[in-house]
Amino acid sequence: MADAAQTRPKPRSLVQWGLIAVLAALVAIAALPSYFSGQWPWSNELPVPHIEELRTLLEEPLAVPGWESTFHDEVSIGRERWTLAEYRRVGGTDELGDTFGLLLRPQRSADQQPEVEWVDLQGAQSWQVDHRHKVRWQVEPAAGADARSVTTQYLRGIDARNTFAVMQWYAWPSGGHFAPGKWFWADQAQQWQQRQRLPWVAVSILLPIEPVGDIRTHTAAVTEIAQAVQQGLLTTTFSSNG
Repeated sequence: MADAAQTRPKPRSLVQWGLIAVLAALVAIAALPSYFSGQWPWSNELPVPHIEELRTLLEEPLAVPGWESTFHDEVSIGRERWTLAEYRRVGGTDELGDTFGLLLRPQRSADQQPEVEWVDLQGAQSWQVDHRHKVRWQVEPAAGADARSVTTQYLRGIDARNTFAVMQWYAWPSGGHFAPGKWFWADQAQQWQQRQRLPWVAVSILLPIEPVGDIRTHTAAVTEIAQAVQQGLLTTTFSSNG
């Protein structure tokens, strides 16, 4: 009997019950708009804004401010549909620094989400990859609008013939990140707050550099290109009028 008394669970304290009540209230408050409207996030397939504009990226090159497209074609990578485009700086030449390659994998339906795009690209390009690290930057979509923050992965990709400074991220209207999990949580927030999905496109910039060159000396140049690409997406694909 003494042992039984010692192992008997202790009653919850008033503080514990209070915390449970507060958490329950917060959940209820968050759910009230959906309850009264009868529209729960999971009740039907939520729309993907700009989905038609995303599909157009497979057919037409993205307009990148300060750059002109010289080549555009659809390619298959990892059984997914990508586009490969080449750009030259307006008024520039074909020298190093005045051209870059752009690989895009746009979302085409609500059931698609970021997964293993960077692994697929590395395998398809047969790259030897090193010097991988994060690079963060911002863009301002319009005068007076809040800056959009993007976190990319930056690396050196070397194949049998070329060396590239490579910058990669998943772009979406409110920002971007190279990690699929960051998109997932942003998508969850969008579903609850706006009852719609968060559109995305995988972006990979390839800047040709000197053989086995140091990508750190090209960080500013690649970042400038990446900001122009994100700006192009914001003003066309992710435009509020899109």
